Amino acid sequence: MVAEAPADDAGAPSALALYADLLSANSLASAAHRLVAALAHDLQFDRVSFGLREGARTRLLASTDLDPSQPQAEPAAQVLGAMDEALEQALALVCSGAPSDGDLAPQAVALEHQLLQRQVGGSVATLPLGFDGEPFAAVCVERHHGPAPDAQQMQRLEQLLLLAAPALRWMARSEMPWHRRARQGLARTWASLREPGHRTRRTALAASALALLFIAAVPMEHAVGGRARVEGAQQRVVSAPTDGFIKTAHVRPGDRVRQGDPLVDLIEEDLQLEHERWISQRAQHENAYAAAMAKSDRVGASTSFARVNEAQAQLDLIEQLRSRSRITAPFDALVVQGDLSQSIGAPVHQGDALLTLASTDGYRVVIQVDETDIARVRPGQAGQLVVSALPWQGQALEVERVTPLARAVEGRNVFEVRARLRAATQELRPGLIGRAELVVGRQPLLWTWLGRLAARARLAWWSWIG
Repeated sequence: MVAEAPADDAGAPSALALYADLLSANSLASAAHRLVAALAHDLQFDRVSFGLREGARTRLLASTDLDPSQPQAEPAAQVLGAMDEALEQALALVCSGAPSDGDLAPQAVALEHQLLQRQVGGSVATLPLGFDGEPFAAVCVERHHGPAPDAQQMQRLEQLLLLAAPALRWMARSEMPWHRRARQGLARTWASLREPGHRTRRTALAASALALLFIAAVPMEHAVGGRARVEGAQQRVVSAPTDGFIKTAHVRPGDRVRQGDPLVDLIEEDLQLEHERWISQRAQHENAYAAAMAKSDRVGASTSFARVNEAQAQLDLIEQLRSRSRITAPFDALVVQGDLSQSIGAPVHQGDALLTLASTDGYRVVIQVDETDIARVRPGQAGQLVVSALPWQGQALEVERVTPLARAVEGRNVFEVRARLRAATQELRPGLIGRAELVVGRQPLLWTWLGRLAARARLAWWSWIG
């Protein structure tokens, strides 16, 4: 096999010229024809043949006087046999038919060469070509008359093929089908791993294979989830009962209150003035009513009596509004929103939101599930909640309801899933943010990851062609 450059540099310019000629060819077949023609001309051989190894057989690619398109012809079959013989032994073989035979490797088997030599006469020699220690082709030379190639001529032939072998190998690999390249690459990798010095690499590869087998075959809990927030099971917004001004704020966000505790006081001076005005008008109407009765003026008495009732109704309304000037807690709760301590004296209108209260006797969790995973979520599924404030404590939860409306959050569509906590801890507070995972089934991790990628790819495909 061509392996090292000979010590004699006399043929180096010819080798470089042959190398440049091969690189200028546009295909492997063209390069092979140029090679055999150059060798036959420079070294005075009657016939030079080039064969390419393909799996377990050799294909005749170029010859100086054989038609490669007729590989079943008897001379071509004998040439291929000689090439196979040299490639299988990875030796350069020479057969001249003389009693001593002059072989460069006397220990080699040269039966095919002897058959070819008897058929064509003269002498036959075959050199296997290799690259990275792997034989891939062979060159068979024949001289029908004259002396057999001696050691110096074989050395010259090896020198000419020294640069030609890598170029031919690169061309052969570039024209090889992808599946054959992959198979050869796997074979080389496997052979490299079997070497004694690659024990660590074999161990790492075996561990990786076991890990891949585990994630591809062992069913695990398949969970989907997303960002979650904790809310009170009962949540109420406290609004202003009437137009007015903020007088006193008794609570701030984070305070716990009991039912009936004061929350906010509104200024009631305007109501007091309105109350005194209607008291004065009621007294006037009562006096008018008494004077009309004294004069037996029934029309005037009736009119005055109606005005008295009107003034009394206004007074009752004012009393009711005055009772609403102090806003109290409707139930035991936690103030989660509304800091009015910095708004003393600010005007408010009827219906304005002042505070938000959340009950402390129960919590619910709102989970934002991506649209690609929402189809797997069902009521009754179990899950786990971990909030940012308590990362070391997991909270068991159960799905109660899937909201059938999506909304855009940070550039993606999400659905809100409502769940209840099975056993809430005392450290939980409404408004905490974390992440929740819902168990939707069991399947290997590899198929879970591939399924998500496939779903996103299908969605992107339909979005693109839609």
